[in-house]
Amino acid sequence: MKFKHLLLAVAALAIGSTAEAQTTADEDTQIHRDFVEAEKRDREWAKKYDALQELVEEAEKEQKQSEEIAALQERVAELEKEQKKSKAKAFADQYLKLSGYLQAGVQWDESASNPTTFYLRRARVSLSGSVEKAKLDYRLQVDMAGTPKVCDLYMRYKPFTALNIQLGQFKLPFSLENELYGPTKFELIEYSYLTSMLVRNDKTYDGISATGRDMGAQIYGGFINKDGFSIINYNIGVFNGSGINGKDTNSSKDVIGRLIIKPIKGLSLSGSYMYGETNYNGDNYMKSPRWSVGAIYDVRHWIARAEYASAKFGDVKTDAFYALAGYHFEKPWSVVARYEFINDNIDCLKRDRITVGAVYKPIKYLRMQLNYSYTIDKVATRNSNGINFMVSAIF
Repeated sequence: MKFKHLLLAVAALAIGSTAEAQTTADEDTQIHRDFVEAEKRDREWAKKYDALQELVEEAEKEQKQSEEIAALQERVAELEKEQKKSKAKAFADQYLKLSGYLQAGVQWDESASNPTTFYLRRARVSLSGSVEKAKLDYRLQVDMAGTPKVCDLYMRYKPFTALNIQLGQFKLPFSLENELYGPTKFELIEYSYLTSMLVRNDKTYDGISATGRDMGAQIYGGFINKDGFSIINYNIGVFNGSGINGKDTNSSKDVIGRLIIKPIKGLSLSGSYMYGETNYNGDNYMKSPRWSVGAIYDVRHWIARAEYASAKFGDVKTDAFYALAGYHFEKPWSVVARYEFINDNIDCLKRDRITVGAVYKPIKYLRMQLNYSYTIDKVATRNSNGINFMVSAIF
């Protein structure tokens, strides 16, 4: 009996051990499965991570490309804007070039009733341009100082060096200073008596104050080119003879001819003649012929210029002369001196004047001039001193 019970106990123990072993084996199998599943999930997550990383890198690449494209587009837009500005500037420079200058100062003249005064001499705005490879050009210049007026309004056709045509309102090709030395180039503040009185800048002589201009037409040109200049130069013009901004006051026309010879660079020899019949003081056709001769020597540092002119206005005969010399230092200084006279046969104009001056030009668009003058008025039988300071702002 006891033996039987012992066998049953051993059998039960064996069965229990077998079941426990089976359970342990099952647990190991499940752990292995879980491990395999975990590895599989890790591989799947790694693949997903790599795919996501690729997407992130692709997105970053696309963003970088988008930024580069945006930067390129912005640069292209800037270049297009600059090109438009460049085209507009090129168009304006060729067809609508705007320029001008302002001249103002203070003057002391002991012969005047009010010796000291500030003044606005010129305030000019100019619009110019050219077409057809610069063979056709135009200019409009308006002076706003005092009563606004048109100074220049002309067009020029320049097909050849030897033959050009100018039509409109412009400076008379008489003498040298009037046409060749504008206010922003002229060495002194006041023009000579010859230029002021005999080339219609001052109405004292023939009643016409027209800034040396008139309405008309001229042909001009040069022959025998040498070292960038023409040796023989000519002007032949026909003008109303009544000044600017108005119609002719009689049926006669002024005729002007000028010849300039340049034998060497820097040297010019000039002769000019003008025949006119002026409407003056009830006489519609008062004869007013005049002629002039002159010379210029203008090189790097030195400038020398002289002219003599003789004019008749009815029975009045007038002679005028000036001689000027100056020296241009290395920028920005220049100094100049001039002697001049004007005499007529009716004791109306008999003056001598000596002027010395300095020019200071610190920058391209700013010019300052200081002049001292000593005038001998033989009609008023008195001498007088004067000091003049003028500033030119140029644009």
